[in-house]
Amino acid sequence: MPKKKTGWVKVTEYLFLLGIIIAIIAGLGKDYLVGYMPSIMGIQVLIGFIIGLVGMAGMGTIDKAETDIFLLAVVALLATGGLGYAFCPEGVCVPLIGEILSDIVNLIGILVMPAAVLIALKAIWEVGQTKF
Repeated sequence: MPKKKTGWVKVTEYLFLLGIIIAIIAGLGKDYLVGYMPSIMGIQVLIGFIIGLVGMAGMGTIDKAETDIFLLAVVALLATGGLGYAFCPEGVCVPLIGEILSDIVNLIGILVMPAAVLIALKAIWEVGQTKF
């Protein structure tokens, strides 16, 4: 049965979609946006932090049942983030593909990292609580 979509669920859905769109645009246009990359990364961190706070409060798209899947997906994403440069042996890249893919994945990683940290802290807290 699908979840009932509350206001916060919709907000986190739109924020996540916005973060993905920013990551794709910034990854594709990195050469033109070099001066703006610190600001873009800051925006990604802020969006991820908001998603994580709402998820931590149990009001967002990441609920208790999806915590494990979310954290595993973040680990897989971050592990593959630098592998786009595997297309670049000795600095010679397959024309742009490796660098662009790696930049997009890294920017998505910057988006999900704050959310993952907050969700992981909540999971650790719940597991570590004494049960009476």
